[in-house]
Amino acid sequence: MGDTVSTLLFQPPPPTKLKENKIIWLNTGRGKRIPAFYISYGREDGEEVSKSLTTKELEQASTDQGITILYSHANAEDLGSIYPWCKFLSKMLRVNLFAYDYTGYGMAYDEGSPSEEDCYSDIEAAFKYLRFNLGVPSKNIVLYGRSLGSGPSCYMASGTAESEDPSLGGPVGGVILHAPFLSVYRIVIDPGCTVYGDKFPNVDYAPMIKSPLILVHGTADQIVPFNHSERLYEALPPQSRAEPLYIEGMGHNNVHSVIRPMFIARLNEYLETHVRPNILPPRSSKGHQSSSRYHLTKSLSHRHNDDSYDMESNMTGDLNTTGEAVINRRR
Repeated sequence: MGDTVSTLLFQPPPPTKLKENKIIWLNTGRGKRIPAFYISYGREDGEEVSKSLTTKELEQASTDQGITILYSHANAEDLGSIYPWCKFLSKMLRVNLFAYDYTGYGMAYDEGSPSEEDCYSDIEAAFKYLRFNLGVPSKNIVLYGRSLGSGPSCYMASGTAESEDPSLGGPVGGVILHAPFLSVYRIVIDPGCTVYGDKFPNVDYAPMIKSPLILVHGTADQIVPFNHSERLYEALPPQSRAEPLYIEGMGHNNVHSVIRPMFIARLNEYLETHVRPNILPPRSSKGHQSSSRYHLTKSLSHRHNDDSYDMESNMTGDLNTTGEAVINRRR
């Protein structure tokens, strides 16, 4: 049953190409090798610039400055397909951005079939690379999970909050959940509790999250019902509830060009209010942590297994609206 549900849930697209010099390879705690890329935000000759850095360039970059988004993509996507969107986010939100592929996706297609456990291990590898290889403080990291990516993001947010390992740096600076779900089974039918075989039980992780979290969801979402975000909001501790962004008429698979200015404005407001005031200043010298610390014993416990449904597509597509998009604040 578990393997059948995983087959239905995970829908890797045909791998898309990404320039080799953009790729950073990560080794996960489950013995897999996954690709990632890093987009740096800064100014050159007075102009705002977002550009990808090679591994060698990263060694010289001031990666501990400002906010870094750790981006977990949706289902039918990989690094090649999301690169333009991530570069757009980096420039418009004035942040560095680090994105990774799940085991079995993109250039990690030959690392085995995707699984919930591998997704958790994948985001751990990405987070630890930021913390220990690039020296990014936990408070400077914002987790961004879109749809399927909300699963590993909730897991990581609760894990950093609950971990007793001081080297992880405590709770992350913030969390953005875009079209998230309560759990996979609850997309189809809500049994009233997390049952055996369910996957990515975000609703169970939410009460443990100690970072300011913003929910983004379209009211016309036909894949993950809009009320999943409303119920996740209620499951969060009151101190972690940032004002959500509910967009009238928006579907699941897009942030349409009509909506993007409002979307970006609200995310910038969130970052300015809840994250930037708390980020740590850069150190006087880069002084990355010893690479041996990257291989520290895992302190984030794994749970659960099992799932259903395919879940999404690229950032283009359905608007499901008559032409106007309206932002709804918390009702």
